[in-house]
Amino acid sequence: MKKRIIFIALCFIAIAVTAQTAHIEVCYVAHHPNLTDGKTDLTNKYILLANITESKFYSPITEYIDSLSSTPEGKTKLTEISRAALNADNLDGIPKPDGTIYVIKSFANNKLTYYDTAGLEKFTYVELITPWKWEICDSTNIILGYECIMAITDYHGRKWTAWFAPEIPVQNGPWKLDGLPGLILKAQAEGGQYSFIATGIQQTTKPISPVYLANDYEHITRINYLKAKRSFIDNPLGKINAQYGNAGGIISTNDGDDLKDLYVPASVADFLETDYH
Repeated sequence: MKKRIIFIALCFIAIAVTAQTAHIEVCYVAHHPNLTDGKTDLTNKYILLANITESKFYSPITEYIDSLSSTPEGKTKLTEISRAALNADNLDGIPKPDGTIYVIKSFANNKLTYYDTAGLEKFTYVELITPWKWEICDSTNIILGYECIMAITDYHGRKWTAWFAPEIPVQNGPWKLDGLPGLILKAQAEGGQYSFIATGIQQTTKPISPVYLANDYEHITRINYLKAKRSFIDNPLGKINAQYGNAGGIISTNDGDDLKDLYVPASVADFLETDYH
């Protein structure tokens, strides 16, 4: 028997918590294509921490690495962990990011802040939280024991199908998805290359903390971030050499290939948002 969580009381009864304290914690598995072949299904684990006015969508493993990298003591610990793994011939023991996206939503300020990487560069941008144009359908599905209703929308070049749980009155979801009268527990882009599926949900009082190393991210527009990401994928070594060539010489492969064909073209596998072309 699944243990039920009383979210209505959790979300709407006045309790003494700060705006930076989450009420709900949702674990999601994010599916996305391997951009080197366009076929392999890759997965990352993400967490959504949310209350009525704020939320944070992030990879806990990546945040752990970033937290260590943010202090001298943490950097030392990270080096020690990596060295111990190498000495034990355990490459899997070396801490590696598991998903690079951070999405911070402030509904009180109507602002969404997005953090991600494009090759070796880090970018962030801010955009207004605009209402999603959802069409609610008649289909239902049971996810984690909750009856969910299907809704569909178009967003920045992709068609999305989502399932939300009216029983959980949190108008939020994974990634940028929100705006439905209930928590989004599953969302899938048309074609199936991208999806977010909830695997667990619980009450929490965890803080919605700022992104570590936020100052390392270059401020940019959404479209320019997507173009920078595509530019790296289209010519990774060219991009690396343009950025770091003056510091340490030109990087090349043994056969002189510049790895332009390392990734598949956008027509085979593109990003979550495709309206940058």
